[in-house]
Amino acid sequence: MNTPLIPLGLALIMMTVGLSVRLQDFKALLHELRVVGAGILAQIIFLPAIALGVALVTKLDTVYAIGLIILASAPGGITSNLLTVLARGKTALSVSLTIVTNLLAFITIPTVLSIAFLVFNDHSDLGALGVELTSLPFGETAMKVLAISALPLAIGMAIGHYFPRLSMRIQGPAKFIASAIFAAIVFTSFYSEWASITAHWSTVGPAVILLNCLAIGSALLVSRMFRVSTRQALTIAIECGLQNVALALVIAQFMGDGRFMVPASIYALVMNVSVLILIAVGNRLSAEEAEITPKN
Repeated sequence: MNTPLIPLGLALIMMTVGLSVRLQDFKALLHELRVVGAGILAQIIFLPAIALGVALVTKLDTVYAIGLIILASAPGGITSNLLTVLARGKTALSVSLTIVTNLLAFITIPTVLSIAFLVFNDHSDLGALGVELTSLPFGETAMKVLAISALPLAIGMAIGHYFPRLSMRIQGPAKFIASAIFAAIVFTSFYSEWASITAHWSTVGPAVILLNCLAIGSALLVSRMFRVSTRQALTIAIECGLQNVALALVIAQFMGDGRFMVPASIYALVMNVSVLILIAVGNRLSAEEAEITPKN
């Protein structure tokens, strides 16, 4: 993982996501501000707070606790839009949430990690396993996330807007390459940290599974609080359950210790199981609606 090719690969993934985004996709922000607000609240505020609580309750070693919070502070996953389609959710809402949370990541990630560092410096009983937690370089972290996430995303969106024909022509190959890069990043993290994953599965694994369940549960709870529709709630749940694991892994790499990657590596498997359940729920709802709707 200790190679500049990984961050460059992530930047290409984010630019590929931007290629398929159009300015009209953001019209959902104007017509559904309440719903989008619910999604952003669940993703940016609730999820990192839940991760912090899970880390403290399960008494994770500090290096894995920080890794869990890195994962929770990452924005929505890059495949959430496709999976929302498969679950019969609200695609425009999913696109809006993905883009907004990824564009804001260069601010939200260093903010959350700065708070986490302060908390865990005061909880030495968790044990640092040789990792010294000092202050987080906020500006440096923000610039790194900006360079590998928000900026490539904005470049892809600009290409799609100003050169739509070129964008359409390269989208197919770019998505194939981006998918291969994403798989390579996850596989490499598994390979490089497999010993840590297996050695600490009994402690890190349950915490990761709990985080995933609570991420989805909190998204549904926030959706209920904001009184959004069932399909909108399903979309927000998918967005919160599917984190940008590739970005989390790269941020963990920046932290200088491979063990920070362990929670995100495990989550890459866990989140795919939970999203299959959400897809099944969404399709069941569609089938029920089809039965209720009278045929002409």
